[in-house]
Formats: sequence, C-alpha cells, structure tokens
Amino acid sequence: MTSHDVLISGLGPTGAVLAGLLGQRGLRVAVFDKSEDLFPLPRAVGLDHEAMRIVQELGISEEMTKIIDHYRPSEYLGMDGQLIKRLDTEPPPYRLGWEPNYVFNQPKFETAIRARLHQIPGITVYKNSEVTSVRQTSNKVKIKVKRLADSTEETYSARYLIACDGGSSPIRKSMGIELEDLGFNEPWLVVDARVPQHVSEKLPQTQVQYCEAERPCTFVYCTDDHRRWEIMLNEDEYRTGDFPDEMLWPILQRWIQPGEVKFWRRAAYRFHGLIARQWRSSNVFLAGDAAHMTPPFMAQGMVQGLRDAHNLAWKLAHVIEGKAHTDLLDTYELERLPHVRSTTLKAIELGRVICERDPEKARVRDQKLREEQGGTVQTAYRQQMIPGLTTGLIQTNNLSAGKVFPQPFIEIEGSACMLDDKVGSDYVFYYDATNESLDLSQLKNAAGPLSIHFVAITKNGPSDLKKVFSVNAPMIADWMRTHSASTVLVRPDKYVYGCADTLESSIALINALRRRVICP
Repeated sequence: MTSHDVLISGLGPTGAVLAGLLGQRGLRVAVFDKSEDLFPLPRAVGLDHEAMRIVQELGISEEMTKIIDHYRPSEYLGMDGQLIKRLDTEPPPYRLGWEPNYVFNQPKFETAIRARLHQIPGITVYKNSEVTSVRQTSNKVKIKVKRLADSTEETYSARYLIACDGGSSPIRKSMGIELEDLGFNEPWLVVDARVPQHVSEKLPQTQVQYCEAERPCTFVYCTDDHRRWEIMLNEDEYRTGDFPDEMLWPILQRWIQPGEVKFWRRAAYRFHGLIARQWRSSNVFLAGDAAHMTPPFMAQGMVQGLRDAHNLAWKLAHVIEGKAHTDLLDTYELERLPHVRSTTLKAIELGRVICERDPEKARVRDQKLREEQGGTVQTAYRQQMIPGLTTGLIQTNNLSAGKVFPQPFIEIEGSACMLDDKVGSDYVFYYDATNESLDLSQLKNAAGPLSIHFVAITKNGPSDLKKVFSVNAPMIADWMRTHSASTVLVRPDKYVYGCADTLESSIALINALRRRVICP
C-alpha cells in the first residue's frame, strides 16, 4: 500500500490546481485520472481575476499571459434587436492586479498546469487510473485504483481524499450525497469554430446575448480565431453526441455559411444549476463539478472550482502540518457552499433573462429592463455580482471581513512586482506605518504560533521603519482608509479575516484568529 498526505480523484482544472497548491506547501499528493491525456477541446472559455491570482500563486502566470485575452463587453439584445442590458469589466486600476475578466484557451491552460505539476516534488500523477472504491477509518482514507491498461488494482491511503471527479462524480454517488436542483435545466447547443480573419470581421466584435424568444443564443468572442455560439434548443432537438449538419446550418446561417469556418466542437448540453447538499463525509471532500454545476452565463463554472481548490489547499496543509486544529476543515463547506449558491443563482438570473421563450413575456422583459435603468441602458460590472464570504473563518461582526483583499503592483528595490509574489501565501497582517500607536512587538506576541507575515503600508514613499517589511502601496492605504482600518488581517487565500483601528482591537483580532484556528 502506498501512503500519501492527500489523494485526488480527477485531473481536471480543479484537481490539478489543488494538487499544485498542496505540493507547493510540501505535501505528498497522488492524483488519479481515467484519461491518458487532457480533454483536447474547449469547454470553459472565461475566467476572472481571482482565478488569475490563484494561478499566479501556482507559478504559471507568465504562461497564462500567452493564452488569455480581454473579455469583451456583453450586450443583451431584445426582441427587436435593441440593447436592453450591458455588462463589462471594471476599469483600471485593477484591484486584484489582473483584469477582472479574460477569455482563455482551456486545453493550453490545462497543459500549463500539468507541466507545473511535474516540476513540484511530492506530486505523483497516475493516468489511465480509476478510483473504484473508497473506505474510511478514523484517520485515514483507503482507495482501490484500477489500472485501465491492464485491469490490475492497487491500494493507496492518505489522511484525506478530494473528489474532483466531475459532475457525475462516482465518489459523491458512493457516499450517497444528493444534489440540490436550483431550478435551471435547459438544453443548449455549443458550437466552437476556428474563424478566418475575413469572416471574423463580419461577426460581432463583442459578446452578444440574443434574447429572442424564438431562439435564444449567445455569441462569444474568444481567443485568437476561436469563436463560440451557444444556442438554446427545443426539447425535440436535444441529442447527445455530435450535432448533425442538417440541423446545425439552419441555426448558424444568420452568422456564417458552409465552408467559411472550421468546426472545433459542436455538442448539445443541459445547462444545470446544481449543488451538493453536503461537501464532506469525514475525510472525503467534494470540489469542482463534483460539488456544483453552474450555467455559463457569468463564465464562473470553472472559476468556482478553482476557488474550491484555493480555499481547501491551505486548510488541508495547515491541519496536516499541525498548524491548525482539524475543525478548520469544517469551514470549507461553511464558506464555499453559500458563495457557490449565491453565484450560481446570479448566473441563473442572467440565464432567465436570455431564455424567455414566450414572445409577450420577452417584450415585457425588454421594457422592464430599460425602465429599471431609467430608459437608457447603463453598464453594469460583472465582478460586482460576485459575493464575498459571509460565514466561516472570518470576523462576522466586521463589515470588511470576507472581502477579497486587493493586490497592487509594488516597487521593491527599484523593480516592480505584484504584492502576492512578495508576501507569500500565509497569513498577512497589514498595518498603517504612520500609526505610531501600533506596537509591532505586542502584535507579534499576540500571534504566538500562528505564522503571520507583518507588512507596514505606506502611501507616499518608503517607510523609515527598520527590521520590518514595508511597501509603498497607495491602493492598500486607500482601501484601509475606506474601511476605517489601521490594520487588516488577511488569510492565506487572500480573503480578509477582519480589520481593526487600534492596538487593542488589533491584538484582539489576532487573538480571536489564533483561538479559532489552534484552540477551537
């Protein structure tokens, strides 16, 4: 029997990123996937600045810049082709260091992640390997793995098993965990095509939601020559497998003609809104599509899984390393489930705008949306629809708690870098360098065994503080002022635990975290 710290079933984006984050923290990780190679066709085409911040921690942001592009505005067109709603990304300065939204190439993204896994000691990837059974003891998980090439079986054990094995998750089913249906189940056709430049010039130059009752559909301007159509199907049109030409071209002919493009993928799917009713069974956790499925109307499906991985990785590492009590792992579901629910419901809300099939109701929708915006369509920002954390390991009586902390570019010894690259991936305590009442020695004493990186924040130039890391970060200084804070305690996954404004309240903030994490 081979023993590891963590076992992961599934090498999709969630499982691969989770493996990398755990491996970087020094854990022994084994990942199992039924396929010999990654899925070669695009599925997700959008990600956001939180996802980019996660892959930045994984060390592949430079590779990512080669396979991403700007996410163009989304224009919702009503029954008569009129603009009824518009979504865009927030303008700079970008508060997380990355543009709020991107389009990307998923196969190249997964290739970059897998290449990174090979560079990290302690990670072993088993392809053509299927997890066939799971057995738990009080402090271990044992799995049987079938080698699909020769049908041999081996047994592996670890402290924890993470099921990242997709929407049909055999592990979730084996544990008897049911899915909650959020009331969205619609048949759609997804068509990905390679489009030559001269044809692309005739197509929309932005993302378009055609909110037409006869045939709701979406056009997505992806990376390079990749364009996507998502087209709602009637129930009698839905079928699995490749979509036949005789049904495809009558739908696409408003945009393109036969011979103008090269199809990459064309397949029918059901867009679901589903969430597992529980995300943990003792030492087994669900993540990614095994835990939730989100319709694509906010480009958040894959990103939700990456947030799962980011939330879970540091907690698993701290518990396994003895830095935190095992109760810390209970906060995974407490935090992620309501966040996923809120985000998925928002995606469903946007989907219902598009999916109205009754012409009279669609015209009422068009009029109502414009009236709600004062008669003129106002641009809304996508990222303002994403919630923060509302429960779990945060100071729930603190209005700033649960928000994602900003990441500016900073200058260190004459060279620019992103903040996370300098402060690392542990707890960080930011404090106002101009507040003379903050006694650093008392703050550090309060931390005790907690691994906290203390960072002094200045706004108008280098700090004269000695023996402490300080950064000139006007964005953070402004954020602290806006939240009436002299100090901010940030978790390893960049969410704010809480803020304080005096030495006494700052010490109390650190003490509260220490008690919850180490001595619950």
